Amino acid sequence: MRYLGEYARVNHHCGEHLYPFYNATKAYSPEKFSDHFVEFRNNHPEAAFFLEHELGFEKLSRVYFLDNRFDVMITNIAESVNAMLIAEREYPITSIFNSIAKRFGEIFRERRSYVLKYKDKKLVLIAEKILRDNISEGDSFYMENISGYKRQFTVFGSGCIAKVDLLERSCSYRKFDLVKIPCDHAMAALRLKHSENYSLRVYDYSSPLYKVEEYLHTYLESINVVPWE
Repeated sequence: MRYLGEYARVNHHCGEHLYPFYNATKAYSPEKFSDHFVEFRNNHPEAAFFLEHELGFEKLSRVYFLDNRFDVMITNIAESVNAMLIAEREYPITSIFNSIAKRFGEIFRERRSYVLKYKDKKLVLIAEKILRDNISEGDSFYMENISGYKRQFTVFGSGCIAKVDLLERSCSYRKFDLVKIPCDHAMAALRLKHSENYSLRVYDYSSPLYKVEEYLHTYLESINVVPWE
């Protein structure tokens, strides 16, 4: 959402109060979103009106976006690529394609080399860290299996109550839904369901997209430059 922040900064002069805006976009619960957005609106009502009524919360926030959206700061990938290839715009067309192929080839090799360092792990490093942090947080929560089903749990802790459905890979705070890795509430539910074995079972509830083997497969192919005629 960085480009929306830039829009607000340039057109509504919100540079000094962008932190509440970014915090609102990253919030996983409506309550947290509301707290941050109200703070932003109090300082810049015109910008807040545009974001709320003309753009819409579903386009700028995690909590109101009902489909899958992962942890990215910008949704316009084309702009990211353009920013990476500013100098190449002045090249002849064949050279432009060669530059693009060379740049992405370098990125693929770098990513593959990086992931190979952790080939003995099940998930890539950042996903492993998220898992461990969530396990640690979830250890302090209390949970109940009110429904009697081993898939639905109510989790209490840190001043909140969360509903977790392990079969649907879902949590009422939506972090599990969006990140596709068991959140701290889901970790508490998994601990109740799987007891001491739950630290191993958490991988079964994480998206295969985070698996090291998936990353290696993604960056397996080489990207070659266009041959000169």
